[in-house]
Amino acid sequence: MRGFKSFPKTILSLFLILLAASLLSAQTVAPSPEEFLGFRVGTDYELASWPQMVNYFKLLDERSDKLKMETLGETTEGNPFIMVIITSSDNMSRLESYKRIQRSLANPRGLSPAAARKLAAEGKVVVMISCNIHSTEIASSQMSLELAHRLITEESPRIINILDKTIFLLIPSHNPDGQIMVVDWYNKYLGTEYEGGRMPWLYHKYTGHDDNRDAFMVTQKETRLITRVLYHEWFPEIILDEHQMGSYGARLFVPPFTDPINPNVNPIIWREIALLGSRIAMDLEEEGYSGVVSRAIYTAWWEGSFLMTPWWHNMVGLLTEAASIKVATPIFIDKSQLRGGRRGLPEYKPQENFPNPWPGGWWRLRDLVDYELVASFSLLETAAAYKEDFLYNFYLMGKQAIEKGEKEPPFAFLISPDQRDMITAVKMIETLMLGGVEVHKATDSFTADGITYPAGTYVLLMSQPFRAYAKDMLERQQYPDIRLYPEGPPQSPYDYTGWTLPLQMGVKAVTIKSPFRAELTAVKEAEYPEGMVSGRATYAYVFSHSTNNSFTAVNRLLKDGYQVYWAKEPLKLADRSFEPGAVVVPVRKGIHQAVASIAKELHLNIYAANKKIMGDGYRLQPLKLGLYKPWTANMDEGWTRWLLEQFEFPYKNIHNAEMRTGNLKDRYDVIIIPDDSPQRIITGRRDGRPGRPSTPLPPPYEGGIGNEGVANLKSFVEAGGTLITFDSASDLPIESFGLPVKNVLKEIPEEEFFCPGSLLEVEVDNSQPIAFGMGKKAAACFVDSPAFALLPSFDQKAKVVLKYPSKNPLLSGWILGEEKLFDRAALVEVEKGKGRIILIGFRCQNRAQPHGTFKLLFNSLYYGPAKLSRLP
Repeated sequence: MRGFKSFPKTILSLFLILLAASLLSAQTVAPSPEEFLGFRVGTDYELASWPQMVNYFKLLDERSDKLKMETLGETTEGNPFIMVIITSSDNMSRLESYKRIQRSLANPRGLSPAAARKLAAEGKVVVMISCNIHSTEIASSQMSLELAHRLITEESPRIINILDKTIFLLIPSHNPDGQIMVVDWYNKYLGTEYEGGRMPWLYHKYTGHDDNRDAFMVTQKETRLITRVLYHEWFPEIILDEHQMGSYGARLFVPPFTDPINPNVNPIIWREIALLGSRIAMDLEEEGYSGVVSRAIYTAWWEGSFLMTPWWHNMVGLLTEAASIKVATPIFIDKSQLRGGRRGLPEYKPQENFPNPWPGGWWRLRDLVDYELVASFSLLETAAAYKEDFLYNFYLMGKQAIEKGEKEPPFAFLISPDQRDMITAVKMIETLMLGGVEVHKATDSFTADGITYPAGTYVLLMSQPFRAYAKDMLERQQYPDIRLYPEGPPQSPYDYTGWTLPLQMGVKAVTIKSPFRAELTAVKEAEYPEGMVSGRATYAYVFSHSTNNSFTAVNRLLKDGYQVYWAKEPLKLADRSFEPGAVVVPVRKGIHQAVASIAKELHLNIYAANKKIMGDGYRLQPLKLGLYKPWTANMDEGWTRWLLEQFEFPYKNIHNAEMRTGNLKDRYDVIIIPDDSPQRIITGRRDGRPGRPSTPLPPPYEGGIGNEGVANLKSFVEAGGTLITFDSASDLPIESFGLPVKNVLKEIPEEEFFCPGSLLEVEVDNSQPIAFGMGKKAAACFVDSPAFALLPSFDQKAKVVLKYPSKNPLLSGWILGEEKLFDRAALVEVEKGKGRIILIGFRCQNRAQPHGTFKLLFNSLYYGPAKLSRLP
């Protein structure tokens, strides 16, 4: 003790201070994921749940000044949707300043190249990595924990440089609801024969796998949260979306992508993708990771996913796809099981874009985590190394887009007020604005391409930073004719080939090919037409059938107990004419307040009728609607469910057991069978996703409706019910009910007919109730769909409501063998017994995009049970 006392006081004080600081640091250091979870990330059979992940990121936020967790909002099911920002502590204190730089570079009007270079030097490259949008592709969500921890705790020169030069936006799960479902389902059946198998329902409440098909339509809550970050707040230069693919091929896909490329994307994007993707592939090789493939499988054409849609916004979007396991259960793959056979990788053997095949063996969750960690760190390191290039090129592409829109056609797209459904036209404008498109409105009449347009016309000038996106959404696509070999079968596109938004939504958009002048004002918020009630009715209120919102109005009125009719013939009311299907609501107690509220909330014009309306009409009945929901996680069912809810249709899901029980007419007047094959509807067999190991479902979810379910559906129709089938499901009643209808495309080889995802013209008989409110033509979403011919019948009456023209019906996308569709039916109504079957031979509600054909579904729902009578 004497020696301790003789220790110099200043040195003793310094020692005590350092000791206290060391103890404080030990208390506040961020724990590793392994310390927090109790297992190493990627351990076999172990998964971090979403609540654990959120709590871990909260803890990292508390313990580090290099990480900030933001809750962007709530998911569809009410769970927190988080984004984690990781950068140096100095950058973290100046985030708003860096956001301003991003906004200036994203919209470079008035910014000189020299000023842009200065901002590129001052700014930080913003990189987003999004994980786990497809919830069964679980590895990236787990990897995100380790990635974040290493970035804020490691002090290597590499990490310091990354944090100094980048602002990293980490989305640990793009679909937290699904992450919760998958982890719960996996843990429930761990140790059983069902371990690692698929769930019998969608891993997003409405969209399932299609949550990554919502990037331009922006219908879901999660989509809106991410879209706001991408195109309104942070404008990241680089986005990486981490996925999983089949188990028996390459171990990891990294870009570049394969042909065809979309011609609207700035060529700089392809070069930057090649730079980043090639660096990832090289880093993986250097660190001993085999089985990496590039320029294969995934094309660069289609718009709609979250990694691709940024391309049209001058942002680099990349994809990794890691070979899957059974969620967290490892699989053993013998070398003989490995195969190619996909675009760009015809055989599983070394080639230039796949130089080092994986030899086979055990494949574990930790393997996926390791591959994804290398890819993520490589991306961040390369982004940091080329920071100023990425920032300046972001500016340059926006500048080039503005200049291109000033010098070459199209110069603008116009949406004039003379629309069949102006409310839907405004919804389209609103959707485009969510995607960052600039929109103007004419304050006075003007002339463009020799035609005069009125004040109030929406003008989408092509001289804008996101020109490529606006143009790609509004113009028609022309997908190239690509064959596996000359004169051979077509090579399937990765997804759809045409998506033109005005065609899908039934909106008239005019392309302007010459420069013009107009008095315009910028639109800050889409402006819906002001609804109004014209007069106080003594007999009835009448409104048009042409707007989709009219169905929401009908649903509200029926729910409140009012009588509602559709006029069978055209109506004349004072100086106003209505097409067949006009909605007639007789005056009853409370109706005046009801229609006033509806007009205001739904933007409808409602007119008073003060004398009896002569003629026949269909009296609509409150719906008893059943929507078939199989245990095969059917996305078409999910989208249909979402759509019904948006327009306030009451419905109930029907599962296989109820289908097999019978007496369906006692509970339902209308049943919808979403798109699916007859075999899958009857047997329920879905042998996993292609290239992935298959696991059976637990007994409550096995099977389909069975032959007894088919018989019960037939009895339902004969007893007076209405059966509505979508797309491929139409083959079920055709084959099983003996309908006088033939699918003329069935078993035709792809060499003779091929149309995998395009918009086709259909001719509409809008005098028939199923097509009330439609125009004479529409665009049908055709995805390997059927087409119909009517056959002679003595006891069943069939009629065509929609048909393809006697010319090439292609509007947008790609078709081969179009003559097979000439004059063929696209929608058929068949009367059988006391009921009817409505065969909708395409996807009239596909991914909630084709607003122009929603009416075909909505009309069909009410038409079946409606009672034809005199208007009261």
